[in-house]
Amino acid sequence: MNSLRRMKLALLVTLAVLAAPAALASPRKQVALPVGHTMTMAMPTLVTAVRVDDPSLVEVKRVGRKVTLVARARGSTDATVRTAEGEHHFRVYVAADRYAMPE
Repeated sequence: MNSLRRMKLALLVTLAVLAAPAALASPRKQVALPVGHTMTMAMPTLVTAVRVDDPSLVEVKRVGRKVTLVARARGSTDATVRTAEGEHHFRVYVAADRYAMPE
């Protein structure tokens, strides 16, 4: 029984070590809004740069720690917000209207 317990512990430690890099990686956040609507997000520190892969879909405005997304056209794109803490990645989905929003 003691050796079985050691094997279980070794397996748990191994799984924890293997899962650690995945847990540390910042996941891409999902943002959804209808065409014509805006969303303002407060970031933890001052925003230094913002990049949108397809600016025809989403316009981005930044002021201090705040980032405002303006939905221009239907589709999806990626946005990256750079702060002193690092980069924050977002997947932005723009729906045709509020009824087409993902749940």
